[in-house]
Amino acid sequence: MKERRYHQDKLVLTIRVLASLAWLSLIAWQVIIWLAAPEQSTIIARYHELELREYWLEKWVNRLPWALGVCTLFTLAALFCSPFRSRRKSDPKRIHLLFLLAITLFGFWFYWAKIATNLAV
Repeated sequence: MKERRYHQDKLVLTIRVLASLAWLSLIAWQVIIWLAAPEQSTIIARYHELELREYWLEKWVNRLPWALGVCTLFTLAALFCSPFRSRRKSDPKRIHLLFLLAITLFGFWFYWAKIATNLAV
């Protein structure tokens, strides 16, 4: 069958932009977790008797749900736009968006189960 699509339309471009922004916001979420998490005790830190922070930094922890929310919104928007454009069997299935949605749902669980409960103590 002859392919009639010679160039990408605006909907495909929108799906790709939303998916890219979702992945970038997930990377931002991971950076925020790295900045907010308590410091790890290593052999070098113990040898030099360095003081380590043993608590989560609230300044960064307060930004975690926002970063996850942005990631979830971009993912859901891309998943919502996808069926309007992908009608052929040869069209990409965009499974990576389902993986991203699962990762963000796990991130919300991790935030509420582990981090938010530790801040309340």
